[in-house]
Amino acid sequence: MRKSHVISILLSTCGVSMIVIALIIIGLTNKNSFISYDTDQIITTSMKYESASTIKEVSMTTSPEATLNIAQATQGDIITKMTVAEIGAQLNKHLGTDMLMNKGELIASYSISLQVDPYVAAAIMLHESGCGSRCSGLTRTCFNVAGQKGSPSCNGGYKKFSSIDEGIKGAINNLYKNYYSKGYNTVEKIGPRYAESNTWIPKINSYIKKLKS
Repeated sequence: MRKSHVISILLSTCGVSMIVIALIIIGLTNKNSFISYDTDQIITTSMKYESASTIKEVSMTTSPEATLNIAQATQGDIITKMTVAEIGAQLNKHLGTDMLMNKGELIASYSISLQVDPYVAAAIMLHESGCGSRCSGLTRTCFNVAGQKGSPSCNGGYKKFSSIDEGIKGAINNLYKNYYSKGYNTVEKIGPRYAESNTWIPKINSYIKKLKS
């Protein structure tokens, strides 16, 4: 009887232990099912705006603010699907081997921060500076990449900048202040106010097409 009693106690103990283990497993499973997720955060970190009304799945590390800025700057253009770094790399393919070489990400990030289309900005710089091949004397002497007038003056009344990076930022600042912020946010709207030449608009559009290729 004593042996039988011991076996009974052991069986009871094992049964209780199994029940406890089962309850722990169930509890952990239920705990996972009740994790509270920030739905907006999941969407904004795993999706990117493709236009005003659609989104595209991208890397979880993509900044939602950056993607929204890209959408606004490019007005829903297909380029919205790219990150700032990717746009910079795309621009670099066509910025030549002179003073604008490898300045694509600077152009992209600074333009988008001001809601200026980076492709429009880069196209104007290439056209005005000639840096697609060899940069002009104005760019070499004054770091002026967009034909801007102003002070401090340099080379016949053109604006002088302290470095090529500052010249790039100055060109984008000019586009924002005098054009984009006033609603002149396409090449066709910018052209009549930026240049006297009737060929300026088609030339800039041709550069944009090349930059996006």
